[in-house]
Amino acid sequence: MKYSVWNNATRRYDYYQAAGDTGIHAGAPPRASTFELGATPDQAAWPLPADATKTGSGELPQGRIASTEPKQGVSFNTMFLYAAAGYFLWRMIK
Repeated sequence: MKYSVWNNATRRYDYYQAAGDTGIHAGAPPRASTFELGATPDQAAWPLPADATKTGSGELPQGRIASTEPKQGVSFNTMFLYAAAGYFLWRMIK
């Protein structure tokens, strides 16, 4: 299976090859459900398999769009609760 990862330094896609399904329809990429307000392109892309090897680079993507970024995030509700807890803690200390 081919993967393309955007490289900001070269302003091109890096191409990788990994074992896996080579079907035409890839389906939706696995996505963490903690992103209530959307996701960045790196968070929404396919994760690059650990066994992927770089095969080249180019201006257009080939295969699946992938990312080397780990998929992690904090929901809006969790951030709001942290902010509220910090505010109340600050008020109690003051």
